[in-house]
Amino acid sequence: MPTTPTDVLTAYPARYCAAWSQRDLAEALDVVSADVHWVDPLLPEPFSGHEGATGFFQGAWQGFPDIAFELLGEPLVDAANSRVSAEWRMTGTHTGEFPPGAPISGNSFSVVGSDTWEVGQDGRAVSVHAHYDTLTLLRAIGLA
Repeated sequence: MPTTPTDVLTAYPARYCAAWSQRDLAEALDVVSADVHWVDPLLPEPFSGHEGATGFFQGAWQGFPDIAFELLGEPLVDAANSRVSAEWRMTGTHTGEFPPGAPISGNSFSVVGSDTWEVGQDGRAVSVHAHYDTLTLLRAIGLA
């Protein structure tokens, strides 16, 4: 299996963070493969594909219309396995319903975490594994 070029891997975290921050679904879906496998600690189970990614992006944007990701430091590249990891700070304000049925708090949050992505040769993630303290996020928005 061919590996993804190092420059594509190194650039990926910035593309991913920009996709979250700009709130255009087509552009956001363009950074993940059609059969992406996504694991996020806030979700009850992983999801796969653009359908799941669409729901995740739209739900997060609805709940946190100002959600933004800022990269912290340089990405760590594992070129032999077409993987890259990066630390980020996620910020936003809970002004919409997310998760479904949760009361809107109006509270702001700032959470540090990291993602590890396996990136295909086309520059799209085939897997996303998010790592952050969900309790910190839930406390900040008043749900824990």
